[in-house]
Amino acid sequence: MNNKGCVFLESGINFDLNTVCDCCISHSDGRGLPVLIENYHGEMIDWESLFEKKQQRINNQKQKTIYECEGCYHLNNYEFKNIKKISEFHFSHCRVCNANCIYCSDEYSKGDVNYNTYPVIKDLIDKNMYLPGGEATFQGGEPTLMKNFDELVQLLTQNGTLARIHTSAIRYSNTVAQALKENKASIVISLDSGTEETYKKIKQVNMFHKVLENIKNYESNAQNINDIIIKYIIIPGINDNIKEIDNFFKLINELKIKTIAVDIEVQYARKYNNKDVSPHIYLIYDYFEKTALKYNINLLTYSFLSYVLNNRQTNKTFLINNKFLFVWYLNANNDRTKNINYIR
Repeated sequence: MNNKGCVFLESGINFDLNTVCDCCISHSDGRGLPVLIENYHGEMIDWESLFEKKQQRINNQKQKTIYECEGCYHLNNYEFKNIKKISEFHFSHCRVCNANCIYCSDEYSKGDVNYNTYPVIKDLIDKNMYLPGGEATFQGGEPTLMKNFDELVQLLTQNGTLARIHTSAIRYSNTVAQALKENKASIVISLDSGTEETYKKIKQVNMFHKVLENIKNYESNAQNINDIIIKYIIIPGINDNIKEIDNFFKLINELKIKTIAVDIEVQYARKYNNKDVSPHIYLIYDYFEKTALKYNINLLTYSFLSYVLNNRQTNKTFLINNKFLFVWYLNANNDRTKNINYIR
């Protein structure tokens, strides 16, 4: 018998581009995203049928890890409780955006999918198949541009779900501000820069000062300042240098933000065939750690960078066998003096 599982298999749902899945996790050479409904565009869901599919998948998982989940870092020792309720939500279907980030894949930057999930979630709650106490992650695209975004956030947070929103902060949401005030939400804002010039290069829109204004407004509403996380996605040759990082920390300090996140953008690597990736990611992260300590700022790592950092000492074979990490692993172990001179 297999005792590996996760909360997403049992009580998770992810609304994606054209599908409904158990989760939004993509990993291990294209695996992940166990599909529940194909060719989906916002239609009402037969919840009994959906839970039957989830139960069959759980039964298979109890025997042997299913193909989609092999290698997933979310798998752990898990006791399935056989509940027919949803507690974990991912909204990944919005492909509308108000920026044009250079690291974004064409699927996102040219997309216009934006179906309405509010009536679907309302139906789930009305039919008593909703379990409070979980989390709802909003990502995109730009999730604040989702149809009925504010109403959906309000519906979930008022019923006991914590909202986690990944946003450009170009559009300000009073609903999000209210959820921050009530300690029912957290937001991650990808600023990726410390200067207006670099922001324009990465985001390809002239909204730097508008975003800073919106960050300040969110900060003034937040009950817990750590619920506002400013993200720095490392882009080779643009913001992977000490000067830009120093400007970023000065700006974060001025904004009175206490938590930041640093990451590698996987879509950027895929878009450029994994050839244009910073060869000194470890050095950059080490500098982030040192500077965050200086400013007394919490430093988080997201997504792919966590893979790199967690495995560079303990599981080098994993790095070498993973095609997205192979180039980073090799380059990061090249001439360190050359790399140090570069980031300066």
